[in-house]
Amino acid sequence: MSYSIIFLFLSLIVLSLYILSQKSYVNVIIGYGVFSVATSVLFFLLNAPDVAFVEITIGAAFVIFIYLIAIKKAAEVKVYYIETPYMIEEKEGNLYGFEYELIKEFLERKGLDADFIKVDAKDPMENINDHGEILAGGIILEDNNFENIIPSKGILLSKLYAVGQPNKICLGIFMPNLKSKSFEDLDDDFIIDAVRLRKIVMGEERLLSKKIEIIKDTSYRIIFYKRDKSLARDFNKFLEEIKSDTEYYENLVRRYIG
Repeated sequence: MSYSIIFLFLSLIVLSLYILSQKSYVNVIIGYGVFSVATSVLFFLLNAPDVAFVEITIGAAFVIFIYLIAIKKAAEVKVYYIETPYMIEEKEGNLYGFEYELIKEFLERKGLDADFIKVDAKDPMENINDHGEILAGGIILEDNNFENIIPSKGILLSKLYAVGQPNKICLGIFMPNLKSKSFEDLDDDFIIDAVRLRKIVMGEERLLSKKIEIIKDTSYRIIFYKRDKSLARDFNKFLEEIKSDTEYYENLVRRYIG
């Protein structure tokens, strides 16, 4: 057996391991293409030129073309979001914020495009139930009566504050028996999270005279539709990786939250 054939056999093993280790669909397809070309050369050296021709045309060209079309159709993820200060908000026509940066980087690593869609409805959970994939925007989930969702692990620690005698809650925070109100429609008595409270206090002095108490330590989460279990699982792994790099994670928090 010639050295060329041995080299090709070893190359196929290495390429197989490379393909199995990749998380990006694009990288998998590139690896598969190289694998098919190497297989074609191997068939040719083994005196099977007809098989080599079929492999190079079907395996390395046609199949890859079909895969690319399929991936392009499935590669866009709908991300519904509640506009939330510091987390995900529009500034000068562009989205900005901690959650936006986190989700964008996660999807880019997976080779997926994101279609960010602002939620205007009073019940944002309806969007993910009807259309699926991701819901973001300062979400604190204290009400677990949602069957069709998978909450991520906590992406950022927060607190819940009671302002005055609350009988309502800020949109994006899910607690039982309390009516949700949009950020702009809150009056003097409500439950709110840390980033939204900070935005109000910085912009409106009226709250300085109100009684404000911490009622709970909590954390923000990203919500996934139940059919996207693999996407939720991959996001949690990504989150663990990001948090393990303490310097990077803290810089990200400081950049957007302060």
